[in-house]
Amino acid sequence: MSMTVMATEKESISFSSFFSPAEVICQIQETDRDKALLDLLRLVAAQHGIGNVEEAHAAVLERENDLPTVVAPGLAMPHARLDTIDEIVVAVATSRTGIVYDPAKPDNRVKLIVLTLAPKAAPGAYLQALGCLARICQDPSTADVVAGFATPDEVWAFFDQGGLVRPDRLYGGKVIDPAQVKKLLQQ
Repeated sequence: MSMTVMATEKESISFSSFFSPAEVICQIQETDRDKALLDLLRLVAAQHGIGNVEEAHAAVLERENDLPTVVAPGLAMPHARLDTIDEIVVAVATSRTGIVYDPAKPDNRVKLIVLTLAPKAAPGAYLQALGCLARICQDPSTADVVAGFATPDEVWAFFDQGGLVRPDRLYGGKVIDPAQVKKLLQQ
């Protein structure tokens, strides 16, 4: 297989293929970073069996304490590599009010957390997943947009569409059924 074909295959991977709506917590009630990350880890542990949740939590916190991953306004992309998994595992949390991600900056809140766990044995897959995520989250309004969604399905669909909000899903800032749009246009 040529390098060109391999590059094309890698570029075609959708970030949404790494998780499902079952790994999304919409409007998480937790406002503390460490507790929110623990909630996400418990969620994926139940779905994917990531091993010892406390050890995974310690690995994520160690990484976050060394170099926090707030990469854009309101957006954090914590990640860690674990020996206990053999595939990429992703969990997403949204919050309209925000999560205090850095206690030294309590007013600088995060509205979207995308937690990515990867096997230690597959650094290429890990970097590829983070690259897909980074492309989707280039727009500075991403965290606000995603935090406004009401359901895990809507959050997942945003990532499935490569970060685009389908015009047939928005009307006056509210998410509605495409059939309702058609009905409104006929009036």
